[in-house]
Amino acid sequence: MRTLTPLAILGLALCYNTDAGACGCFTPPDPSVPIVQAGERIAFAIADGTVTANIQIQYQGSATDFGWLLPLPSVPTLELGTDELFTKLISTTQPQYKVNRVYEGSCSFDPSRFGGGLGGVPSAAGGDSGGGGNGGTQSPGSPLVYEDSVGPYDYAVLHADTKDAMLQWLSDNRYFVPAGTDDAVSAYIHPGAYFLALKLKKGNDVGDLQPVVVKYQSDLPMIPLVLTSVAANPHMGIQVWMLGDGRAIPRNYYHTVINDAKLDWVNGSQNYNDVIIAATAEAPDKHSFVTEYAGTSGVMQGQLDAPGRFGVQSELAASATDVEFASYMQQHQFPFTAQTVAVLQKYIPEPTALVNDGIQPPQFYSNLSYWLGSYRQQNPADFSGWTENFQPVMMAQDLQDRVVTPTLAAGALFSQFPYLTRLYTTLSPEDMNKDPVFSYNPGLKDWSNVHNGTLTYHCGFFGDRGVLNTAATLRTETGWVIDYPNGTGAANGAFTPPGGPSSQRIEILREEGNPDVIVDNTSSISNSLGGGGCGMAVGGRASRQAVGFFGLVAVLGIVLVGRRRRAS
Repeated sequence: MRTLTPLAILGLALCYNTDAGACGCFTPPDPSVPIVQAGERIAFAIADGTVTANIQIQYQGSATDFGWLLPLPSVPTLELGTDELFTKLISTTQPQYKVNRVYEGSCSFDPSRFGGGLGGVPSAAGGDSGGGGNGGTQSPGSPLVYEDSVGPYDYAVLHADTKDAMLQWLSDNRYFVPAGTDDAVSAYIHPGAYFLALKLKKGNDVGDLQPVVVKYQSDLPMIPLVLTSVAANPHMGIQVWMLGDGRAIPRNYYHTVINDAKLDWVNGSQNYNDVIIAATAEAPDKHSFVTEYAGTSGVMQGQLDAPGRFGVQSELAASATDVEFASYMQQHQFPFTAQTVAVLQKYIPEPTALVNDGIQPPQFYSNLSYWLGSYRQQNPADFSGWTENFQPVMMAQDLQDRVVTPTLAAGALFSQFPYLTRLYTTLSPEDMNKDPVFSYNPGLKDWSNVHNGTLTYHCGFFGDRGVLNTAATLRTETGWVIDYPNGTGAANGAFTPPGGPSSQRIEILREEGNPDVIVDNTSSISNSLGGGGCGMAVGGRASRQAVGFFGLVAVLGIVLVGRRRRAS
């Protein structure tokens, strides 16, 4: 019989992570944060004519069918990146829609119960420490510039002067090229252009995929969405972070400010992505980005490269046992990302019995002392035939190459560049007919990722019906007013967004000056909310004015009764 001690259960609650790509220990989701799954995530930085692009490669499918193509304007270098960069960027700059709850009158409930709120181009979906072009070189007549290896990848840089020669070389050298690439790649074929091609090394699997850092000479960064369209999903999310000296802009796409009256504030704005899809679709050709954060990069400083993090490689390599090795890792804040797990699995494989029981790798490795200690003593059958290949020196070196070096390099970016911008859009394949280019306008104002609305409960005027059934009024951050005459409880039905446009403004952002507003939907939004922007009822016909009027009548009635009693 397999047993779990109370101590181990506590450890699992603190450190279990269902996503091997996430880092650290588990924390409950913030109900004010909308859940968004992006199909493409890139972090750009530009200095002295060199673009540094951290690209998270997302792929589902067979390892033999993995292929990755990236068109470039110059010969690149390739290094390994880290998933933790994106984990931290997402959590730190994620849009949050917080509701401050105000209670008018007398409510017979505990308000504290409600204080937290209710409610790169992959070919498919979504041991070396660095590249430098020291591998194979071009033969006469070949499009090959150079080929090399880095981490789990073999890669090649090819001239893109002619399409046929390049595609033939990829086919001859077993780089997978998905159907449809032939036509999509044509837009990037011209003299002086290049392609970077990746494939997994023999013996590596999809679980070994790791973000990459591509550095190349260019004035501005660009995302090759025309090529991405070959394997994109409908309404694919595209998240872009830009590091620089000021706020970043989509240079050849529009910029959208959403209508926040469309958001389901009461339930953490979990319809956020639907609003983004609708709002960006209102721009010409659906080509528009939304700014989700623009401000100091200081919010990321120290998150990846805190002093003393990762300890000293030689100390880790001197660990006498596997448990001591894992303990050192935990003490020095190694993240249990996919990259960390891939290294540990190579030397300390998780027993098959635990895998079959659903014990996820991060859960196993972050509690190694328990699984290889008391649990193993109580359940020896689970370790029948199990062997490990504990080699601390090699393990420490692999972790240095695949985890430590990429993470510290990513963390250093936030000390080098003072400003961080996060942009987001969604596009379907048929709309990916123009590659977005990004630039900067340091004169634009900051943009907070934290938004605040106020939900006022009108308690006690008609008798206490419980807070969720009490008439309420929501005022969004922009100032739009939405009424809940029957309350905000689930029994009153799901939130139905008001009519009218999903974008409040559609703008052109240039490298200097203020936004050029090409569509201002303020009047249309106001009309959809009943005129003057003063209220739309959810779950009933009463408007905010009606609730306020009848509440006032009730109060006046009480005052008059009181006067009559005193007169008698």
